[in-house]
Amino acid sequence: MKAAMVAGVLGPWSQGEGPIYRKLARALAAAIDRGDLESGSRLPAERVLADTLAVSRTTVVSAYEALRADDRVVSRRGSGTRVRGSAARGPGLRLREDPSGSFRRHPVYRSLVEGPGGTIEFLGAHLPAPELLPRELARVEEKQMRALAEGPGYLPMGLPALRQAIARHLTGWGVPTTEEQVLVTHGAQQAIGLAGALFLERGDTVVVEDPTYLGSIDIFAGLGARLEPVPVAGDAAWVSRLKATLARTAPRLVYLMPTFHNPTGAVMPESGRRALARLAREMRVAIVEDNTLADLSLSGKAPPPIAAYDAGAPILTIGSLSKLFWGGLRIGWIRGPEEILAQITRLKIMADLGGSLVGQLGAVRLLARADAVRESRRREMRERLDRLTRLLAEHLPSWKWKEPAGGLSLWVELPHGDANAFAQVALRHGVAVVPGTLASPMGGCADRLRLPFVLDAGPMREGVERLARAWAAYAGREAPGRPAKVLV
Repeated sequence: MKAAMVAGVLGPWSQGEGPIYRKLARALAAAIDRGDLESGSRLPAERVLADTLAVSRTTVVSAYEALRADDRVVSRRGSGTRVRGSAARGPGLRLREDPSGSFRRHPVYRSLVEGPGGTIEFLGAHLPAPELLPRELARVEEKQMRALAEGPGYLPMGLPALRQAIARHLTGWGVPTTEEQVLVTHGAQQAIGLAGALFLERGDTVVVEDPTYLGSIDIFAGLGARLEPVPVAGDAAWVSRLKATLARTAPRLVYLMPTFHNPTGAVMPESGRRALARLAREMRVAIVEDNTLADLSLSGKAPPPIAAYDAGAPILTIGSLSKLFWGGLRIGWIRGPEEILAQITRLKIMADLGGSLVGQLGAVRLLARADAVRESRRREMRERLDRLTRLLAEHLPSWKWKEPAGGLSLWVELPHGDANAFAQVALRHGVAVVPGTLASPMGGCADRLRLPFVLDAGPMREGVERLARAWAAYAGREAPGRPAKVLV
């Protein structure tokens, strides 16, 4: 197994009591017991794992020795150290391996199951629900519920009233939309997965930005697709390069985040959007534009979606209420040509028969308040972003960043070193961060961190202070007295 994969399954392994090699051995043993490190799999060489975990080689050697003494691994000259297995698991069932390895390497996914413990997490990019949400959901009319309850409750494309509300919402973005062009999904994550399942077969190529949304990498890799990276841009030179990439690789799908890109916060210019719509039609390649963050502007209004520039092009526009309102709603959508939506609907029927209509009734009420919530979110985001940048300038003045146009994350550049190794040191100081490599389809961006600016004031300050202590330990020294360098 790759060292990064092993590091991913260990989680916050360095917490707890005892010498560090014992903590590492316990974490490896627990991963073997869970089946995350399968019987027969080869563990990384001691030096490689030590570099990944930012510990000494002696620590890994001692941990492996403890595992050998416990009969959990076996080492042979020429074949390395392999997992023997766990008697605690017994014969067990043969389960299909996660083809992308997503859950094992992904700290955001793991935190949803394991919880933070005593760790401060700069992981998920989501805001707490606005105050009006409980009130609006409680006002769902009994009359409407009674009318729905008289039917079977299966509406695979979604509640008609919600599809109409989403269509109005999208029309307000600048892309005229009818109810027939909208499919409601369980959040944007399912929308991306359905689009990928429709267009991609194992071995097909999908063009993605580098970096990009972490979840999209996992979805496409899980489908067995080959990821072809392009930089985050949108100017004329970028469009020319993309066109050459399309001609060379013949992708089945192009996945982009043109508005408040995750994780950089960038906005694709209108000229790039026009060119993309033209390319989609001319080269007959499907484009998925993920506009999940499009309602979260820090200033100004973004250009219309790519689909606004060619109504007949094969463009799917994905959106969600998770970021503007609340992730627990699990309401997303796909907007696209009706003939494509008909095919996606068949896949959705096989997946879930349709979403919860109770939540969709509430979403209709919430979308009617979208403009007011958008303004309040902008003020809230600005306050939290300013707080994080002030704290970084105070405690980590050598780190650099470019202020995002929107979205919920800061894309930070480290002055030196490797973000994966630093993330391991940060865990030992009680703070979890996402290294840039997880947002890169090719495992690049090793000098970057994605830092969401969504924490409340107290945890945010404590988190940055822990990051500063971790950086001092990792870098060996701090660089006091220098102003924060902001990329412009």
